[in-house]
Amino acid sequence: MDLPEGFHNEVIEARENALSNTNSTESKVSTSPLKPGGASFKTHVLIQASPSKLIYKPSIGAAIFSFIFLAVGLGVLFFNLVPLFKGNSESISINWFLILFGLIFAGAGGFMFYIFYKPRVFDKQQGLYYTTYQFKLHKSRRQQSKDYLSLKSIVAIQIIGEYVQSDDGSYKSFELNLILDDASRRNVVDHGNLKSIIKDAEMLSAFLNVPIWHAGSING
Repeated sequence: MDLPEGFHNEVIEARENALSNTNSTESKVSTSPLKPGGASFKTHVLIQASPSKLIYKPSIGAAIFSFIFLAVGLGVLFFNLVPLFKGNSESISINWFLILFGLIFAGAGGFMFYIFYKPRVFDKQQGLYYTTYQFKLHKSRRQQSKDYLSLKSIVAIQIIGEYVQSDDGSYKSFELNLILDDASRRNVVDHGNLKSIIKDAEMLSAFLNVPIWHAGSING
């Protein structure tokens, strides 16, 4: 079948315009860490749930880390509150410091469970990247929420490394960010396993058909 006259020129021009727009966006994108800090261990695993869906799941390390905080906190609360129900509460002194300690640890563990297990889903059928426990079916409600992002607005995947200083020393953490067509960014994961970050970026790059932009490492 003969192609229309000028067809190839139009295709070449369209590709050049798309490349020009991408280069223009790249020059506007910040190369500093979007979320300073980050975990020193691998927090999430990217899996392909179906040909049209990629999902981040918490790693075993993240689950154990959260469980330790929650278990220690609940354990301290249990051993300090149980005597109140077994004996005469008037003769039992309450260690408020340990109760506060237990509440802080249990609260931290529960919060980490909430953060680590919060869905991070790339769904081609819906045309969305969403981070919410309860998916909203109504488009108007999704547009009003920051938990939903159109896959069409993603133009690249960004990897940034940074040195994080802590009381126990220093370590490197790596961000995987989504670059949007307005040059803004959305963080997806941030942890210390570079090999996993690169593998995730390659999976997302192929899935979304967008390039990977390495921003290097930043001293924290």
